[in-house]
Amino acid sequence: MRTPSPARTLLGALGIAAVLTASACGSTDESGTAEPSPGGPAPTTSAPTTITGTPSTSASASASSSTETTAPHPDGCLIGELQVTLGESSGAAGSQEIPIVFTNTSSRTCVLHGYPGVSYVAAPDGPQVGTAAARDGGAENPVTVAPGARATAAVRATVVQNYPAETCGPTAVAGFRVYPPNDTGSVFLPYPTTGCAQTGVQQLSVQPVTG
Repeated sequence: MRTPSPARTLLGALGIAAVLTASACGSTDESGTAEPSPGGPAPTTSAPTTITGTPSTSASASASSSTETTAPHPDGCLIGELQVTLGESSGAAGSQEIPIVFTNTSSRTCVLHGYPGVSYVAAPDGPQVGTAAARDGGAENPVTVAPGARATAAVRATVVQNYPAETCGPTAVAGFRVYPPNDTGSVFLPYPTTGCAQTGVQQLSVQPVTG
């Protein structure tokens, strides 16, 4: 039996050391991300969350909900339930005041609330002439109109001859187109006169309905 020489023993030891060093270096991950240890919890990742939706329009809706019309009364008088006529006019400085009379011809009690719509027209079924009546202040109180009863609203018509012709554009008028408050139905009331075709002239004003 031969005894190994000291040189061979040293070479063997060096070989074992080299193997151990290579094994230790191979256990390090180059990405820098730690691997989970056996039996430990798996790593968790969070995907980015995208929130989508429809922009709210409540602000613009509330901003645009404001109007100059009075809210319709649930028992409002409709055009088919009313006889609409003109009362006796009275003169004032540079204008005429004409009552518009609403008579309830139905079998029920109804309510008129607010301002009627009034404008000049060139013919019974003709176009509007100039600017419609402006609202002339006054309290907007609901007026209860029993069957056969009446309510009125005063219209003030300016004598348009007081305006320069180039400002007014004098035009023959056949009468009024009248809408009861909060109704889209209308009637024609004869009232031959002269109006202003130019829309920049305020030729008519109207007050709320009163009892």
